[in-house]
Amino acid sequence: MWILEHRETKRYQRFDERKDAENHLSRLGEAAGAYYHVLADTGNTLMNKMLTEGLVKGDLYKILLPRVSVDEFVPGDPETDNIVIAFFLKGVPEATLPFKTFAEQSNGVLSADYGDSETVVGAQNVYAEFDRDNLDMEDIHALMIQSAMLAGLEIEDFTMTFPHTEQKFEYDPQVMKEYFISRDAKKNEIAQRKAIDRAAKEFEDTLRKAQKQKDQQKSDEQQQQAQESLVDHLAGVALTG
Repeated sequence: MWILEHRETKRYQRFDERKDAENHLSRLGEAAGAYYHVLADTGNTLMNKMLTEGLVKGDLYKILLPRVSVDEFVPGDPETDNIVIAFFLKGVPEATLPFKTFAEQSNGVLSADYGDSETVVGAQNVYAEFDRDNLDMEDIHALMIQSAMLAGLEIEDFTMTFPHTEQKFEYDPQVMKEYFISRDAKKNEIAQRKAIDRAAKEFEDTLRKAQKQKDQQKSDEQQQQAQESLVDHLAGVALTG
């Protein structure tokens, strides 16, 4: 939600999208428009700042995870063959939209989207799409450097995963470039399906382990309660005897 607020009276009008608020502001003209500004309205002061003023160095510290997924997800429009670079954010869901907006404004990014992660429990993904046929590796590298800065990380802290292998690689633009050069469209389509199936299985395994731990904890608590009841009963017998 976004608002167009009068700077002095604080009266405002709500809009669902930022662009709608900005379009309305532009129609006010230069003179009248000077009295208004566009603000995010999330109820969270920090997120409002991120959305309105943009992200700055360190805003995503311990939120943006040091990992990226390369080409493992299909683009928003499956008819295209866009490259998808997926980032992972965890712990602060509200930070997803500001990072998506940041990605959209980066050089070479055709579009960006976000959603719940299929791989990391409790995390969100931000997907940045690049044109495969007109790819400039410098655009991806620049996005990686800026993302590391936002997260308070070094670029070397990031790892990469690809659809054709389960191995994790230290971030290296040359390794990524070699992957794209060697890519076969049909083979990669098959590898993407396998990667998605593997991610779904890992997610289910994680949920299963969490449920098992929860069940064990409940069993332990019930056993503890039974032991305490027995002790109380024996103590009562001893006192009445």
